[in-house]
Amino acid sequence: MGLAMFGGHAKQDQLEVVAPLVDSVWTQIAALSEGKSHVRVAFTSPDNQAGTTLICAATAVSLARNMRSDVLMVETHMRQPAAASYLGAESTPGFSDLLLGHTDLESAVKSVPGVPGLHLLPGGTARPAIAGELAARSAQEVLRKLMTSARFVLFDAPPLTTNQEARGLLSYVDSAVLVLNHGSSNKRETLQLADLIEMARVPILGTVLNRHTSDFGILEG
Repeated sequence: MGLAMFGGHAKQDQLEVVAPLVDSVWTQIAALSEGKSHVRVAFTSPDNQAGTTLICAATAVSLARNMRSDVLMVETHMRQPAAASYLGAESTPGFSDLLLGHTDLESAVKSVPGVPGLHLLPGGTARPAIAGELAARSAQEVLRKLMTSARFVLFDAPPLTTNQEARGLLSYVDSAVLVLNHGSSNKRETLQLADLIEMARVPILGTVLNRHTSDFGILEG
C-alpha cells in the first residue's frame, strides 16, 4: 500500500470526506481475507493527534459496504474515546468498562446505524489505562473472543511507543497500518514504531499521512 494523503471538513463531515480516500487501505485488508476466516489489523501512530480513530472508522465503513461482510472495530483508546461520535453509535458501555468487569461483551458491542454488518466496541467510559490490565487473564479472554467475532476485526490502538501496555495488542493481529500526522510525526518516532511492530513479527501493510494540506484544507482528526 502506498502513502495516502487527505484533508477534511468539520468533524461531523470527516468520515464522508475520508471514505473515498482510504480505498488503498481497505482494499489491502480485503486482499488479506482470501483463504482466511478472519483478518485482524491494528491501526496505530507514533503520536496521539494523528487521527488514527477516524482512519480506522472510515476503513471499517468501507470494508462493510464494499465487502458486504461482518466488520468489528475495537477502540482501545480509553482516555479520550471518539469512535462512537464518528459512527453515530452508543459510546458506553465499551472496552474500558469490559476490562473492569462492569459489562459483558454482548452489551458492549454496538451496531452502527446505516452500515449493515458493521459493529463497534467503543472505548467506553473515559479513563486512563491501568498498568497490566491487558495482561490479565480476563482481558486476554476478551481479546481472544474479539479475534473471531467478525470476518474483519480492526483494532484502533493508542501510540505503541508511549503506551507499553497496548503493545500486547500486537499478539492478536495479523498486520498493522501506520497513521502519521503531517507536521508532528517525526522520523525518529515513526522508525521506532515500525521497528517495534516488526520485532513483534507483525507485517506493516502501509502508511496513511493525516492532516495533509490539500484542496480540503487541514483535517482535524
